Amino acid sequence: MNLSQDELAALARNSARIGVFFRLETDPVVRLWLGVGPFETTQPDVLDEAGAKYNGFGEVGSLPALKQMINGAAQRVDFTISGVTGEILQIASGGDAQQVKGKRVSVGFAVMGEDWSLLGPIKWIQNYTADYLAIQQVSPTEVGQSTVRTVTLSAGTLMTGRRRPGLAYFTNQDQRARYPTDYFCERTPLYANGFNKTWPRLSA
Repeated sequence: MNLSQDELAALARNSARIGVFFRLETDPVVRLWLGVGPFETTQPDVLDEAGAKYNGFGEVGSLPALKQMINGAAQRVDFTISGVTGEILQIASGGDAQQVKGKRVSVGFAVMGEDWSLLGPIKWIQNYTADYLAIQQVSPTEVGQSTVRTVTLSAGTLMTGRRRPGLAYFTNQDQRARYPTDYFCERTPLYANGFNKTWPRLSA
């Protein structure tokens, strides 16, 4: 990850403004950011070469901590957006919700100036695979209150799944589960960590 001099200077002031961005690779692509109103990015990044428009879509009520997968311990995350419209809620609860399954979910950040303009491109720091949408609608308990609608997107890495164990090891069982005709890992049980190969002695 490369940071420009302007970005480094903003971070050094301990008062940097950080924008968090969310991207769901459906058709069309869903782009959101943790802010109010639309936000245009003119600087190209690895996912959008010409920049893109991000919507300040409701309120992201739960942005999970992001972790790196280590030794097959894959992470699942839930992204929660509250304050959605009835139209979006209907899409999430209908057949269109299946469109998100298997799509790439990207989370990134960008360093901004005092006027909330980008000092550099968006840095995409984590990618997930979308799994399913869950919806919740809380009715008002008092007169004058509004109905609160919430949509939660559950996502994971390529090694996770809700109904099957993660295939994260180079074992014959995992490899055959991924590709039934692949025998690449058939002999991996013959290997062991810390095995010392004894070389033959050669006579002088």
